Amino acid sequence: MQEVSYIYIISDGTNYKVGVSVNPEKRLKQLQTGSPLQLQIVEKFALPKSMVYRLEKECHQKVSSHYQKRGEWFAGATEFHIRLLVDEICDRYAI
Repeated sequence: MQEVSYIYIISDGTNYKVGVSVNPEKRLKQLQTGSPLQLQIVEKFALPKSMVYRLEKECHQKVSSHYQKRGEWFAGATEFHIRLLVDEICDRYAI
């Protein structure tokens, strides 16, 4: 059986984080403790664990070509557009 990991999009309503986790819900809870704003998972993509970090890098490059980047957080994006950009990369490898 193939090991699975996730690329997730988490939002505070204005900014979006694109990251990797084997458990996005647990990662959300970790991020929430450091954020004064309510965070939510916008989308998560189940991917082969062996490819997930390469795909995350592709996602960061693609999204940062459109939006201002602060670490793994992107400002000025719309939920629709950030989902579209990440989906273009992840959809072809989704499990």
